[in-house]
Parts: sequence; C-alpha cells; structure tokens
Amino acid sequence: LLSKQQQTELKDLAINSVKVLGFATGIFHVELKYTSNTGPQLIEVNARLGGGPVRECNRLVWGVDLVEEGIFCALGIPARPCSPPAPYTCIGYTFVN
Repeated sequence: LLSKQQQTELKDLAINSVKVLGFATGIFHVELKYTSNTGPQLIEVNARLGGGPVRECNRLVWGVDLVEEGIFCALGIPARPCSPPAPYTCIGYTFVN
C-alpha cells in the first residue's frame, strides 16, 4: 500500500496533468504509477470515463455516479460530489483471459 504522502503526490500529479491540458470540468481517466526510483509517473490522460467496472466501483466506494456527473458537466451544472471522510466499502476485481 502507498503512504498518504505517495497518494497525495499521485493525486496532485493527476489533477495538474488534467489542468495543464486545459481542462477545467468533465470526467477524466488518468493512469499513473509510483516507482521507487522516480516517484509518481504519468502513464496517460483521457477526457473520458474509465472502462470496465470503473463506474460501478466509484459509485459503490465513493457514492459518485460518474455518468450522472458527466451529464451535469456537459449541461453546465456544477459538479456535486463531495468526498466522504472514508470510503463506503472496499472493492477488488480481476480479469481472466
């Protein structure tokens, strides 16, 4: 598991990456990794919802429906989600080919 400091570094990199691309609102899929040699590293940024179980995981863990929030952003309605003090649940999943 990552320390709070490492989590903060990754979060800051994700937010700054979206901002430097000129985005202010919307749903973004940002992939990062944390390496022992160089710290937080950006892999990719996409102006879209993440695929697979991302929507359902966010809804269950944080209480935020990303599709609903994306529609609000597209209509110019301010984003509503607030981060709860702690996740509502923990989810793990795997894909088998």
